[in-house]
Amino acid sequence: MNARKRIETWNAGRKDLLEALSEVTNRGADFEAFRKRMKVRVAHWDALWEKYTKPRWARLRMNLYGGKQRAFVNFFNQLSALKENENQRLVVANGAGRWKTQKGCTPAPTTRTYKECARRFVTIPVDEFRTSYTHHELGCTLQRVEMEKCQRSPEETAKYGPLTDEQMERRAKVRGLLALVRTINGKKHMELVNRDFTAAINIRKCAVLEERPPESTRENFVGQPLKVELYETKLEAVVHGPP
Repeated sequence: MNARKRIETWNAGRKDLLEALSEVTNRGADFEAFRKRMKVRVAHWDALWEKYTKPRWARLRMNLYGGKQRAFVNFFNQLSALKENENQRLVVANGAGRWKTQKGCTPAPTTRTYKECARRFVTIPVDEFRTSYTHHELGCTLQRVEMEKCQRSPEETAKYGPLTDEQMERRAKVRGLLALVRTINGKKHMELVNRDFTAAINIRKCAVLEERPPESTRENFVGQPLKVELYETKLEAVVHGPP
């Protein structure tokens, strides 16, 4: 949080420069967009060089890097403490799905967490498709939590106009909050579910089971499945130990 405040303070004097850069992008395969981005960057090159080569930015990046490394060390030390004896080794199933991939293909595990984890443990990347949307015990799909649909207040309606049915439906959904909805004794029962815990259990199932559960399988999956069998060499080394 302190780093974010510092960045906002340091950038306060050059909002015009940042706004000019934010209006163009070099993402994608559009060559004209790339040229436009480079023109804007060249036009502000001297200001960018003068601003971001100051020692304080280098110190901030180094402090952030050190903080991330300490966070990783503390987390992995807690994982190592789960071992009952020194002869055991941990095998970690990592949910791979940060980048948006081509339809039907396996997401690539390119996150920093995966790389740090793979340096310390045998790490198996697992496609996390629907792992947080499927209940880990019942196998049913979790439902989004919705609030009561309502129209804008009279003041907002007079200023912005009334909401359409589609807008009210979209605003009624609580982002990221899922619940297990079922009927018990003829009454509708809703139970909030921890998405992170559910995803962790489902990822572990996908890593150790012979076949991936049907509710977590892509219908048009192409490519090599992510399974424990692909890591037999590493796992054998873990079991038998060094020669």
